[in-house]
This record gives sequence, C-alpha cells and structure tokens, in this order.
Amino acid sequence: MSETPPVDPRQGFGDRPTQPFGQADPSWRPTAQGSGPAPAPVPPHGPPPVPPQAPAAPSAWAQPVPAGPGGGPRGGSRIWLIAGAAALAVAVTVGVVVAVSGGDDKGTASGPPSAGVPGGAGKAEEPTEKAFTKVPKGCELVKASTVEAIMPGAACTPGLFDDKDLASMITRGPRWERPGHDGPFQTLDVHLSVMPGAKGNYDMKKSVALKDIGTLRKVMDSKPVSGLGQEAFVVYAGNPDGSLTQAQVIVREGNAVVTSNYTFSRKDSTTTQKQAEDAAAAVARDVLGSLS
Repeated sequence: MSETPPVDPRQGFGDRPTQPFGQADPSWRPTAQGSGPAPAPVPPHGPPPVPPQAPAAPSAWAQPVPAGPGGGPRGGSRIWLIAGAAALAVAVTVGVVVAVSGGDDKGTASGPPSAGVPGGAGKAEEPTEKAFTKVPKGCELVKASTVEAIMPGAACTPGLFDDKDLASMITRGPRWERPGHDGPFQTLDVHLSVMPGAKGNYDMKKSVALKDIGTLRKVMDSKPVSGLGQEAFVVYAGNPDGSLTQAQVIVREGNAVVTSNYTFSRKDSTTTQKQAEDAAAAVARDVLGSLS
C-alpha cells in the first residue's frame, strides 16, 4: 500500500486518490444535504505570504507609546487617542450647554431675577436720611402756644450763636424763663445742632445724660421715646434733695440733634414726672417741625 503524498495548499486540493474499496474514508462526514464527503480540514499552515509593498506613511493610530515601568507600553496608542477624542467631545458638549444656559444659574428661571434686568425686581434702596439746611432763629424754634401751655408768660432769650451759622454746622440755644421769677421755679432750655456726624453727637449726649454727678444730680428714670424723630430718649433726673428736677429729651432726625430740658422745683411745684417728660417732648417736636 502506497502512502498518499501531502497536499500543497498553494496548488489546491485537486483530485484526491480514492480510498480502497471496502474501507471507509475517515474524513467523510454527512453534508447539510445528507450526502457527499465533508470538506477536508484546513491544514495547519498560515495564508500565503503577501508580496512586499512600498512602505506607506506612518499612521497616527500606530505611533509608539512611551514604555511603562515594566518596559511594556503604558497603553495602546489607539486607546489613548480614543480617550482623548472622547474627552474633547465632552468638553465641547459642556461648553455648548454653558453657552446656552448663560454660564451659571444667575438670572435663570429657577433663580431670583437680577437687579437691572428687564422684568426683574431692582434692589431695594435704603431710605436716605434727612439733611436739613434751613434753621429759623432760636426763639422761633418752639411755637408760642407750646411755651404758653408749659410756662405761661415766659420770655425767650436767644443763644450766643443763634445768629452765627457756620458752613459745616448750625447751632441754636434759646432759653425761656418767667420774668421776675414769679411763681414756682421753671426754665426751658433748647439746644440744636445741625451737622455731619449727628449720630455720634446723639450717642454722646445720651451717654452724658445717663450719668450721675455725685450729690448734684441723680438719674431717677430713663426710657426711649416713641414717635419722635429717628431715635429719642428721655432722662428724668435731679438733685437728691428734690430742689431741682429735670426732664431731658434727646432726639435725632437725620443730621439734626435736639436736646430739650424742662427744669422745675419739686418743693414748690405740683408738676409730675409725666407732665415734665411730656413738656420736654412737645418742645423737641416743635423744634424738628421748624427745620427744612
């Protein structure tokens, strides 16, 4: 029995020698139609070599990648380029979204409208404090009817600086007394300052009024006054022996500070604390009403 020579794959399979009669061909298998021999298995040889060609330009997909710590590549160049392209696409998408949305959430429908934007609510402005520039003469600061209700027949004496207005400050200091000092002792003093820094002036006057002065003056009561200027305070004080008592109202309105002092003697007067405080507040209210 002769051996079958091997088949050269480059020449094809051609006609294969027939198997001797009576012996089954081991390579035969039923086909899909159920008859005929099965195709012979592919020999364990690779495809024929490709003829050499002229080298082409290097591709960007096959550029060398720097070696990693173990000498091997850190990652395929194709993977690196794909990841870079994906990151660029994400950046472009984010940029488009930011451009469409305005860059942030300000002024969007979900946030409050910005000031100055058409249809938006503008920022509420803080109220501007009053700045008085015109002040009447000292004796004209308080209404004659107010003085008559407190001290009937009292006369006014202007202050030393009532006619000397400065560019940066206006001051008034009139005083009302009864001629001849008939009846119970009473005086009414007003001090007005129209100047920058009125808030500091008000705080200083209030601090001084709340201090006791040894045996000469003792604070008996003090409290805020409502409905008078921007801020107002009353201090009820006097001599410990009760010879002189004073209701002092300090009030600020804008750049003006008013101090109204009603002084009387408790020994020879029936004036109560409330009456004295109301009198001082009425005088201060007249002073503020005369400013413009």
